[in-house]
Amino acid sequence: MATLLYVESSPRGVESASTQAADLYLNALPSSISVERLPLFDMNLPEFDGATAAAKYKVLSGQQPEGDEAAAWSVVTEFVGQFKAADHYLITAPMWNFGIPYKLKQYIDLITHPGMTFTAGANGIKGLAGGSGVVIYARGGNYSPKEGKPDPFDHQSPYLRAWLGLVGVDPVAEIAVQQTMGGPEALADALGAAKPELEQLAGSLS
Repeated sequence: MATLLYVESSPRGVESASTQAADLYLNALPSSISVERLPLFDMNLPEFDGATAAAKYKVLSGQQPEGDEAAAWSVVTEFVGQFKAADHYLITAPMWNFGIPYKLKQYIDLITHPGMTFTAGANGIKGLAGGSGVVIYARGGNYSPKEGKPDPFDHQSPYLRAWLGLVGVDPVAEIAVQQTMGGPEALADALGAAKPELEQLAGSLS
């Protein structure tokens, strides 16, 4: 059975536009797909603190972390293993101050390390995760490209596309649920517009 890792980065539960859009996708998944949910705001994500950083540099230099550093690094390796074990990914990303929620950035920092989720060598960068991804953006306004150019305030899509490419998630489909601050009708319209593509993407997984 294939596994989809659902990284949920809104703290608003059922009130969240990105979570509502994710539900449209999840409800259309084939029964052969097993979903593992990571509600980031409900989890006690470890801090990437001094002990963790020290452990990382020891590992990169071929040394073995010990004590508190070893304990901190073992937590990192567990999160990395969980991420790499998935066959598909669903990430929800409400727009916070033109970017992504800090909990999603924290999660990304926890699992993104050379030799673990990517390698860099003479032939360039190679991601070690693999699998396909869907990213759902929820935005209060319209941050679509303007006149053929990226919206200058959209710091979600460029960052997440670059990161997912780094760790080897490909292909990646991006769905934007926009103008969610326009009231219930505007949100319903945005979700309705996104629903056909979300369902098509979900139905294509195997």
